[in-house]
Amino acid sequence: MEKVNLQFLDLLKSSLNNDIYEGGDIDSQDLKQIYNLAQMHHVVPMIYGVLHNEEFFKNADENFKMMFKQVAFKLVVSQIQRSNRFLELYKILKEKNIEAIVFKGIIFRNMYNNPDDRMSSDEDILVKKEDYEKLKDILCGEGLEFIEKEGNECAYLCRNTGLCIEVSTSLFSHESKAYGHLNRLFDDIFEKSITINIDGVDIKTLSHEQHLIYIVFHNMKHFLHGGFGIRQVADFSKYIETYGQFIDWEKFWSDLKILNYDTFALNLIDISLKYLGFDYTKAIYPKGVRDFNIIINSKDYYINSDDLISDILSAGVFGGSTKERKHTALMTLNAVEDQKNGNRFKAIFPSVDYLKGNYTYLQKHPILLPIAWTQRIFSYIKRNKNNTTSYINTMELGKQRIELLKEYKIIK
Repeated sequence: MEKVNLQFLDLLKSSLNNDIYEGGDIDSQDLKQIYNLAQMHHVVPMIYGVLHNEEFFKNADENFKMMFKQVAFKLVVSQIQRSNRFLELYKILKEKNIEAIVFKGIIFRNMYNNPDDRMSSDEDILVKKEDYEKLKDILCGEGLEFIEKEGNECAYLCRNTGLCIEVSTSLFSHESKAYGHLNRLFDDIFEKSITINIDGVDIKTLSHEQHLIYIVFHNMKHFLHGGFGIRQVADFSKYIETYGQFIDWEKFWSDLKILNYDTFALNLIDISLKYLGFDYTKAIYPKGVRDFNIIINSKDYYINSDDLISDILSAGVFGGSTKERKHTALMTLNAVEDQKNGNRFKAIFPSVDYLKGNYTYLQKHPILLPIAWTQRIFSYIKRNKNNTTSYINTMELGKQRIELLKEYKIIK
């Protein structure tokens, strides 16, 4: 692994564990690369919080230091505003007897030493189908802007604070052939829900066991759509450290194994242990094992996270670091749906379900799919007319990422 990546991970580890950075001096060129990585992974305030007292950082270029500080400060202030607005709105929903389950976002931030340093681009809530329209009336009445989406999702935007609330009636799209089946593990989500108090507000959320399973599934969903970043791994490890004592570990591993996600989860733990200072004693592993070193040395499990951490660092927080990476989604999704190698034909000519979000006429007239294919191809050619290697790079990266799915036994 490149030196600058290790330095970035060491800084993140120091933030997660509220420790002093002990990785040695970082030169000005590497500091700029670390800032770029922090931007990609949405952890600028966390990295700045560790760096700002370091002597080598104090000696860095004044303009760079000021820029880093201003960006971090602005992100924290905007996060505080969004969090406060969300808590206000959640209290109103409770007063109106709307049962809303909050997941990710503010729940995860609450696990961190400085919660507002951990960014959230939006807040996610799950509601029952009978409350879907009621919630719309309430949030629009509070001045939020309704944003229509397809399937079981919609969103509401608060222009004043930048808060975006994403609302759904299931954790995963039932229409997805790649991960729609994962919803069956959450059929009793409302019955098993628990309450967490954040800043004086009681918030209903997933049970700890279901939330941890969801993190694993959600990371893989993002992997299929281009990738996920190191912050999502940090959420996973922090959740175990914070709530591991409340989890039925035997059921957790059993549920993952049935769906072929256990190897992936074990390698997330391996990354957390190697690079994020994870306390492995907070978890119980398959077959009741309490020492992760036994898992590493066992022939029963495949532990080799080098390829995965490389993909994670390249991906950025939502896998959007490059357009080629985004375009690999067709190949990885197809590979999981068909449980075999993704092929170029489907990458170029995707299904109605994949395209109907961008080509809305397909929702009512799926027979027009060939027209959508033609539009998509011409649009791609227009965007990449000066970059003849883009298609080749996409296909090569797609094949590499399909090999990762095989390596971690998501597909055979």
